[in-house]
Amino acid sequence: MSYLHIRRYRPEDAAELHEVYYTAIHRSCQKDYSAAQLDAWAPKAFDPKIWEKVLEGLKPRVVECKGQLVAYADLQADGLMSHFFVHGDYLGKGIAKRLLKHMEDRAFEMNMPDIYCFISISAQPFFIAHGFTIDYTLSSEVRGQWLENALLRKRIAP
Repeated sequence: MSYLHIRRYRPEDAAELHEVYYTAIHRSCQKDYSAAQLDAWAPKAFDPKIWEKVLEGLKPRVVECKGQLVAYADLQADGLMSHFFVHGDYLGKGIAKRLLKHMEDRAFEMNMPDIYCFISISAQPFFIAHGFTIDYTLSSEVRGQWLENALLRKRIAP
């Protein structure tokens, strides 16, 4: 997909990135989580001011495809990727692979020994296929619902 452009987050991206977040979770995770779990994890209603603060704190990279935001991910100074989401309409098109490569390249440039992320049951096969290993599994309570996920890690620097 040569028409993909990865760039830094801008404040005007916030609302569109909430749609990316919402559709990524509700479409890619529906086989592994109940509707109540998905709604707790990614509610349709959201406070734009709080969401903007979350994104400003993450400082994510966003992926544009023909002028539309289709994915985003962050990389924190300690190697944590706390958000990594691809819009539900763009799943399976190679966008996640390209974004992950971009984030790994950034981690390498920053001399990070590894990167790690808390990954849903649904996304674990993708990350494992790209060299991540499971450190441990866990359950987290979100708005009264328990969600299963795992901490995955990948070695970056030799």
